[in-house]
Amino acid sequence: MNINNYTSYFHDGSLIDINHDNTTIILSMESAEISSEENQDNISLSEHNTIKGKLHIEGINSIFEGDELISIHLRMLYDSAGILHFKIHATTVQLDIEWVNYPPHPEITAYAFYHIKGKKIWWENIPDLYDPFW
Repeated sequence: MNINNYTSYFHDGSLIDINHDNTTIILSMESAEISSEENQDNISLSEHNTIKGKLHIEGINSIFEGDELISIHLRMLYDSAGILHFKIHATTVQLDIEWVNYPPHPEITAYAFYHIKGKKIWWENIPDLYDPFW
């Protein structure tokens, strides 16, 4: 499924989970609410009228956090991750995240700006994807 026309709907959505092995990153994500008029491709939506699923980035070439090339595996850094910006450009994913911790963890808000370059990027639509915050 091609998600490129819907990336702007992920602003104010959430990053649910990150699964990163040596060559592949799978980002479990949920968009903000989308109306039936905006859903021009009749994407199967979640019960909350959101696009929900996994973004697969295969054949990872590089990961930048800001301007810094990083070599660590991406993971969920805090309790929650809100999506500020999401864009796919051919073989690159741009993802800006607001990380938040909730009590009993120390209250933290942090920001990260990722550019991930891979060989193949594709979307797996999963309307009933489990989200621990719902």
